[in-house]
Amino acid sequence: MKPSQLKSAIIMLSFAAPIFTTQANNNTDTNEELRAELQLIQQRLATLETQDSESSLLSDTQFNFYGSLRPTFGLTHTNSDDVWDVGDANSRIGFATEYQLGDGLMAFAKGEFKVDIRNDGDFGDARKAYVGIEGFLGRFAIGKQAVTQEIIYDPVDIFNRSGTPIAYDSASPFRLNNLVTYRKQFGDILFSADAQFDGNKGSDGSDFFNTGLRYKTDLIYIAAAFYTKELEDGTDENTVGVTLAKNFESLYLAAAYQNIDKDIADGSTLDIVASYFINETYKIKLGISKYDDGGNNITSGNYNAYNTTFEWHKTSKFSTFIEYQKKDFEYQETDDQIMVGMRYNFDYKF
Repeated sequence: MKPSQLKSAIIMLSFAAPIFTTQANNNTDTNEELRAELQLIQQRLATLETQDSESSLLSDTQFNFYGSLRPTFGLTHTNSDDVWDVGDANSRIGFATEYQLGDGLMAFAKGEFKVDIRNDGDFGDARKAYVGIEGFLGRFAIGKQAVTQEIIYDPVDIFNRSGTPIAYDSASPFRLNNLVTYRKQFGDILFSADAQFDGNKGSDGSDFFNTGLRYKTDLIYIAAAFYTKELEDGTDENTVGVTLAKNFESLYLAAAYQNIDKDIADGSTLDIVASYFINETYKIKLGISKYDDGGNNITSGNYNAYNTTFEWHKTSKFSTFIEYQKKDFEYQETDDQIMVGMRYNFDYKF
């Protein structure tokens, strides 16, 4: 019998018990027995109500435990040296939870932590840690989390190594601590804004401000964003980014460009990527990146980079790859890397 059906039956018995009591021919023993049975029925009813309340609480809560382990092994070649090494491509584990508050409101929290498979397998540095609330007015959160500029880099972040997208990674942030964020969806359009408030820097306002718009459908992805941040010398850096991505069945193309305005020199980043599913198991990826920090001497980190990847996807949870990357620096040694790696993903919902 279901708890709701049992509860209904007990309620009916609780009403019927007094009738039985009055018809017991005033027999004292019978009346005492009926009173005891009535008390037991009432206690059982209270227990069922408590269980229903706990069941309702659990149904309003969703908990998710997930992770992605990403070891690599490969060779880095420069003009002066060759180095073989085991690496880690941003392995992580984390949890996410949501709780329905009622009236269209939802509370949420997330904690995501690095797992460095190299060496001692160090664990603990937070990638994300935040709490927020979401409703018809939008999504508001406080803590360490992804910046709005995510809408610029995410479509071109398709490779398996750490530090991608390559050019974007040389200039712009992925996540920040002490961040206050706001997101609001209007159909296919997302509005996003966030600001960092780090009191340790002694600033009387935000140390970083980022805002942008994204238009995303099954046919196309378009985004534009702007951020400004205060540099250590007291000057500001202003960056404008745009992204365009498109799926053509088995073929995917995307490009992201940023213009970086500084007092000393202007710079830019450009990441162009393509991926193609050969079949359900094998995929090939290509990428071209260009980073310009505005420098024109030996201290400059300007480069052109090229990336080629071949992937084997047995399931959505496990894949292996071989990846080659070349960084052709304008004023420094050329850097070539070839690596193999694995990626194991897990995701459990409770």
